[in-house]
Amino acid sequence: KGMGADVTIDAAGFKATCEDAIHCTRRGGRMIQVGLPIGDQNPIIPMGMIAGKELEIVGSHGCDASDMPKILSLVESGKLDPKKLIDREVTLKQGAKALM
Repeated sequence: KGMGADVTIDAAGFKATCEDAIHCTRRGGRMIQVGLPIGDQNPIIPMGMIAGKELEIVGSHGCDASDMPKILSLVESGKLDPKKLIDREVTLKQGAKALM
């Protein structure tokens, strides 16, 4: 068994992706849940493992899917410039440190 990832992110929201992200996070690591659960299959959260591995679980939610058409039309019209939301770019290797 390897040590696992410092930070895992589930942006999909599927039962399996959430569970996999938790299992792949190293001891003392952080799991970020961005994707909202889809359907009626909720993930099984192994609380004993979370406590034993001293994991930090963070939830992050930006908007409802129903808001996306309006957001995309603002981008298309030039009223919203997503490039202004980017502070800096990092490599994948630097990404974990940037999130910590």
